Amino acid sequence: MHAPLIIGGGPAGAVAAAAIAGAGQPVTVIERNTGPSDKVCGDFLSGGAIAALQTLGVDPLALGAMPVATIRLIHRSTAAEAALPFPAAGLSRRCLDEALLRIAAQRGATIRRGAAVRSMERTGMGFTMRIGSGEPLSAHAVFLATGKHDLRGLPRPPRADGLLGLKMYFVLAPEQRAALHGCVELILLNGGYAGLQAVEQDRAVLCMLVPSARYREADRNWNALLARLAAEAPLLRRRLAGAMPCLPQPLTIARTPYGHLYRAAPDMVPWLFRLGDQACVVPSFAGDGIAIALHSGMMAATAWLRGQDAAHYHAAFARQVRAPLRFVSLLHLACRTETMQPLVLAAARSWPGVLRMAASLTRVAHAEDSCRAAT
Repeated sequence: MHAPLIIGGGPAGAVAAAAIAGAGQPVTVIERNTGPSDKVCGDFLSGGAIAALQTLGVDPLALGAMPVATIRLIHRSTAAEAALPFPAAGLSRRCLDEALLRIAAQRGATIRRGAAVRSMERTGMGFTMRIGSGEPLSAHAVFLATGKHDLRGLPRPPRADGLLGLKMYFVLAPEQRAALHGCVELILLNGGYAGLQAVEQDRAVLCMLVPSARYREADRNWNALLARLAAEAPLLRRRLAGAMPCLPQPLTIARTPYGHLYRAAPDMVPWLFRLGDQACVVPSFAGDGIAIALHSGMMAATAWLRGQDAAHYHAAFARQVRAPLRFVSLLHLACRTETMQPLVLAAARSWPGVLRMAASLTRVAHAEDSCRAAT
């Protein structure tokens, strides 16, 4: 069996490497960052993600993750609150990714850091890649786990929704940190929404999805954008009063194809496995991106170990995620549409079980089951 190559050392790539190496097969991970780094991600671990990580031997709470038990939905000055139907936690990708790469390395995977794949082409039954300044590398099977960033020559279909994702860590004032304790807050904004929750080291993470035009109107100035958003969201203004930013500038990403589900085509490359956001881009509203990454990584690794090609894996993966992805995509649209936002909040306030039901129906992964089957 030829050794596969995994491009990307995030949750999807790391767990795929851990599964393959744990089965006694050689595998190499190419990770462009030289060390721990922040990623544009909500840092939310759903119940499925937590269970999957524990199955892999990673305890989020031991890493400093902050438990989350409640969801609070806010539109302007009105809020609805409900207990989540599963345990959840906030943990930065900087911390999580390193823990998973350590597991992969301990199981025997080779981790090459500070190396970026510049291009890839099909050669015969395999692939040839150019690493860094031009070093060639060949592999029979490739696992594409580059997250929201596309590899040149292997793009996902672009979306013209004009949305911009931004992320910043803050140290909140003590009273605001206490008010956020145990809760993830989803704040509906004009044309988008924001999520706020605590993570390790007494920090809070603010992730938002807003129309790119709003950032341009603020002269691409982060503080000016925050001031405008705070003017329409009083709770966000309170939370950020006295807060200290932890990064010099926010992390940003644009043109993310939310709702995309990769479908195996008749002419697809048989040994090119797409993982995580390369396989399925769940809207940020769901908070299930990490669970999907873990699930897809384990599913793909298991398929490869059984001699099943990428078409088999992608078809099976699509069957599992298609229906819930459609549901969460509709909620994503409703929560961004100004005329729908008051109706969404009114429903959540009138029927207390709506938020819990929505949280359950937006789970699109079976991460725990796939991780248990592969360990």
